[in-house]
Amino acid sequence: MIDLVRKAKHDDVNAFHELYKLFGKDIYNFVYRLTGSKEDAEDLTQETFVKAFQDLKNLREDSRFKSWLFSIARNEVYQRARRYGSRVKPLEEEAIQIPSTEKTPEEAYLHGELSDIVQSALDSLPLKLKTVLVLAAIQNHSYQEIAEIVGRSVPAVKTDIHRARLKVREYIKKYLSL
Repeated sequence: MIDLVRKAKHDDVNAFHELYKLFGKDIYNFVYRLTGSKEDAEDLTQETFVKAFQDLKNLREDSRFKSWLFSIARNEVYQRARRYGSRVKPLEEEAIQIPSTEKTPEEAYLHGELSDIVQSALDSLPLKLKTVLVLAAIQNHSYQEIAEIVGRSVPAVKTDIHRARLKVREYIKKYLSL
């Protein structure tokens, strides 16, 4: 990956395209979880990579490309939230329903319902907590990587993840008690 970053820094478009192939899906999924909108996720992923390509020469440590890229994506989401308000958009129906030939209809329904609950719980979080929880629990980033992405200390990130998990647990308990 470091070689691709170095080549891309020297205006090698093919190398940058390879970086997009490596990280595009992860960035899209991250942004989608934060916004809940397929269209916004597509737009913000594209904006993230355009900005990354434009600013790549300013990246000091090539080995930190992934964290740097996620930071750009996070900043793009935050800017859009500030610009348009932090309204939570409902997930599109096709994104929630994940068809599987291995599941019975009842299992497919329960899986869809669980997806709805989890996304609603995520959407109930403030953007700061939602960001660290998505990075930790869904994207499987280390605390150190998350700290680099969000520009905070590792202990602060651990605290935010803990708070986010507690709030999600609380939300799900309320749902189950209905």
